[in-house]
Amino acid sequence: MATSTKRVDGRTLRFQHRRPELLAAATEYVLEHGVTDLSLRPVAQALGITHATLLRHFASKDDLVIAVLDKIRADVTEMLSADEELRAARSTGELLRAFWHRSCEPRQQRRFLVWFEVAGSGARNRALAQSVVDDWLDIIIERLIGDGWPPGDASALATLVLAQVRGLHLDLLVSGDRARVDRALEFSLRLLEPPEHP
Repeated sequence: MATSTKRVDGRTLRFQHRRPELLAAATEYVLEHGVTDLSLRPVAQALGITHATLLRHFASKDDLVIAVLDKIRADVTEMLSADEELRAARSTGELLRAFWHRSCEPRQQRRFLVWFEVAGSGARNRALAQSVVDDWLDIIIERLIGDGWPPGDASALATLVLAQVRGLHLDLLVSGDRARVDRALEFSLRLLEPPEHP
């Protein structure tokens, strides 16, 4: 045990309590600048620390991106659990409509930009972006089953609707035409009306 402790850089231990603070600041940097041309030296400079200090907390650019994506994912989960309107949604359609309005706020849209960038980058980061998709699929499938959809249909419908929401976000980011995209979302949410039972 003592031998293992000696291998840890003393400076890393001394500044380990700063990791959450640095991660929050690094996440904000990534949300503002994206990941495509991300480099650790400019991140360190923006955070007001040395490149060496940043490397003590995040061993590489990939390590930093993974930590940032995990934080974004955790932040979205926290938003979902804390938002009264989302929690009060009585159907899948209401849940998605409320989330859509939250996620179209300019500060929230940055998350989608980062996810689109990551999904188009290396395989390792694509797997992280996929985990975000899986999280949402599970939530939507559960709600659809609660609305009366059979599990198999709920899975297929959740996949279709989530793809539409992602596509509409991309459309909005490119076109800026919120009114048109909002109408398209409302049209797609009609698919979520529970099936009629004989």
